[in-house]
Amino acid sequence: MSLLTRKNSLILTFTIIINFACIAQNETNNWYFGDYAGINFNNGELSQLNDGNMSTVAGCSSISNSDGQLLFYTNGQTVWNKNHEVMTNGNDLNAEVENNQSTIIIPDPSDINNYYILTTRLDEAYSGIFYSKVVFNAQHPLGHIFTKNRRLTTSSTQRITAVYSPQDNTYKAVGLGKIGSPSETTFNALFVINVGTIVNAPNNNITLENTILLEETFYSTLGTIKFSPNGQLIAIGDSSSNSNVYIYDFHHSSNSVTFQQSFNAGYLFNPIPIEGLEFSADSEFLYITGNTYVAYLHKYIINSPTPYINEKILIATSEDIEFGALQLASDSKIYMANYLSDIPYNVNSIGVINNPEDEIVNFNPSSIELTNSASAKGLPNFVTSYFKNRIIAKNDCFYDSINFSLDAYDTITDAYWEFGDGNTANGLNISHQYVESGTYIVRALITIGNNQIELFKKIKAYPIAELTDDYYLSQCDINNDGISSFNLFEVYNGLQNDIRDDYQFQFYYTQQDAINQTNIIDNPDYFTNSSNPQQIFVNITTELGCINTDSFFIEVLSQNVVILDPYIVCDNSNEIFEDQIGRFNLANKLEELNLFFNIEDDEYIRFYRTEEDALSNTNPLYFQYDTDTTTLWIVVRKENGDCGTIATMDLIVNQALDLDIDDNYQLCELEPNPILDGGGDNDTWSWYDSTNGVLLSNQRLFELINPGVYEIVVTKLENDLLCTRSKTFEVLAPIIPVFESIDIEGTNLEISINGNSQYEFSLNNQDFFGQSTAFTFYDVTPGVIEIFVRDINNCEQSIQTEISFIHYPKFFTPNNDGNNDMWIVYGINDNLYKKAEVTIYDRFGKILYVFTLKTIHQGWRGEYNNVLLPNSDYWFKAQLIDQNDRMIQKSGHFTLKR
Repeated sequence: MSLLTRKNSLILTFTIIINFACIAQNETNNWYFGDYAGINFNNGELSQLNDGNMSTVAGCSSISNSDGQLLFYTNGQTVWNKNHEVMTNGNDLNAEVENNQSTIIIPDPSDINNYYILTTRLDEAYSGIFYSKVVFNAQHPLGHIFTKNRRLTTSSTQRITAVYSPQDNTYKAVGLGKIGSPSETTFNALFVINVGTIVNAPNNNITLENTILLEETFYSTLGTIKFSPNGQLIAIGDSSSNSNVYIYDFHHSSNSVTFQQSFNAGYLFNPIPIEGLEFSADSEFLYITGNTYVAYLHKYIINSPTPYINEKILIATSEDIEFGALQLASDSKIYMANYLSDIPYNVNSIGVINNPEDEIVNFNPSSIELTNSASAKGLPNFVTSYFKNRIIAKNDCFYDSINFSLDAYDTITDAYWEFGDGNTANGLNISHQYVESGTYIVRALITIGNNQIELFKKIKAYPIAELTDDYYLSQCDINNDGISSFNLFEVYNGLQNDIRDDYQFQFYYTQQDAINQTNIIDNPDYFTNSSNPQQIFVNITTELGCINTDSFFIEVLSQNVVILDPYIVCDNSNEIFEDQIGRFNLANKLEELNLFFNIEDDEYIRFYRTEEDALSNTNPLYFQYDTDTTTLWIVVRKENGDCGTIATMDLIVNQALDLDIDDNYQLCELEPNPILDGGGDNDTWSWYDSTNGVLLSNQRLFELINPGVYEIVVTKLENDLLCTRSKTFEVLAPIIPVFESIDIEGTNLEISINGNSQYEFSLNNQDFFGQSTAFTFYDVTPGVIEIFVRDINNCEQSIQTEISFIHYPKFFTPNNDGNNDMWIVYGINDNLYKKAEVTIYDRFGKILYVFTLKTIHQGWRGEYNNVLLPNSDYWFKAQLIDQNDRMIQKSGHFTLKR
């Protein structure tokens, strides 16, 4: 008995040693995150969970068994079991929940009852990567924390990720930190932690396996690290001002890395601190979120066919929310946390990248609306190898075979398929064609080694667009010749399924042409039938590219055109006068037409410019239609392609009202008052004072007497429609021009007038010159000058003025020869000056002679006390007081020559 027991014990021990971890897909089916939020992916369907007890700012992780049943979840400080109760000894784990990757849960590959919770801590007082061990046993069926907060490294950033290594049946957890002085502010130490059987520590299968000093430097404790699902790549993002992402090749056998490439997640002069990273399920693309004043989501092509060209692609931005953590799910979609920039961060939705492996990405930033819960910065952190296991297939039209293949962390030896329509198959690469369109949940039970793993994928078999059997598209024949014009695109009214605007139609004469897609009808919107009825074949392509060849009939039905009463408007109905274009508000006719045609609920009325447009139902008019006098075509029909009723209505634009009134008129002093004509073709005239609204006259002619603002309103009855036109105008008071400036330059007299006309200028009131507002007289004789100005249009009052052109000779010769015998000051008289005194001195200052206003015109003959003075220079001083009591003083000298 003892020997037998010993033998069995040996066999059990051996079994444990060679047992390899079962990395399925269902272990990631339960997510708990944010403010009591949760989602479930069991059986390939997404549903919300509202039973969680965790509220966390960022970091979290969860784990389920291979059947997708929740085991436990954590934020790195507290652990909750499957009943959402705090696990035994599950408090006081030492992670910092503000870290986006505060924790990750890793199974013990040698014992399915054991799990390790790795946590990150940045606090310099006791920083590092720590682990706590969770054990399930008979005494603790809901699990308990067996070992807590054991330190693996002496430094850490918030970054932690993990992958399964099937070569040695271990998990590799990788974190980023530093070695050396605690005061060091940069990070370049990559810690590789091994989780698996350790011979020397069978009860504690976790150890720091390797520390790699990277040549690249990271400047922030913030950021993200992710393994690719195939375990071959590591991406590390830095949330510092350089916003760089580094990608490394990971070597499982040596626990080492090789730098592969890097890129900047931001832009020139606009760095973007990195928030989240995630690989697509095929490990070909990397997605990055980051936030400045704007949130960004980028896609990076890892193995771009054109290096350094379009490798980073902008997918989306937002100014309303922040983009948080990214996490791949078992459905091969990538989910994105949404949050606000201010506490408490909560947003009631998360985003989804629906097809991260495709060239054109379908991203919805608020795809999943969370009920009674909210998203914050983080999403659960998982071992990425779980997402390597997947069904690979593309949605397609139901009539095409869909190819199914598989991917997994290790070699798949067998697979059993259930396609969701009752059909099954065996094999690794399978094709299946669905009989009907629909959404199907495909299940694959794959075998890896001794383990069977259940995988799910939702597949859509797209429908085709089909016409109602024997569908007829009818058209009216208004001349009874059996021929009419059809808009073949109206066949969409005969679709059985929901009508989509982005369906495409191609029409053919024969079924074979439709199948071969040859001899397409090139004028489908204005197609004229050749027989009655006539069969037309059509290829209908849905927005998803599914094609169906179908047919329908076009038929011509005799129809008399209904003539409706005309619609009449005034010429200025479009607010433009005299263009003979009217504005017809067709909406105003709908009620009248509904009553006239007794319109039913399934009928509609449309308006058309031409008969051809009406018959083909193309180019319908808007309700507001501006046109000259024309004929409007009206169609009343059902949304089923029938002929309906065709009517015409004359649209008549009345003649423009005759009104030729300017914007303003000028009253003149020298001309009769203007008389305005309100237009002989009009029926009534009303002249108003616009300032008070008083009616001044009802006559056709109106004399302008007083300045002011006036309005004329005229009316005319035409086609039983009274049309009205009005015009506001201003009457300007007579203008009296004024002298703006009068200047003398030497002997040139420059005159400028301020007025509203053109003027002539004269110095004698007989000879007038110029035709402007300024004029210059040249070689003007000094003295008192009269200036005369008159309006060339004989409207404004003439004006005149008198100026003094003061001048004295530089010398005089008093020898009685009749030339220059006296020295006289010119330009002074009693019309311009009240007082004038001119005093003459010799060179010694002796007063020789004094002029007054009365004697200044007599001049001085070069004498003093009747004694002739000798040739010499003499001086004068003049003092003048003008009519405005302004004093003018002038002095100078002159020469006496005998």
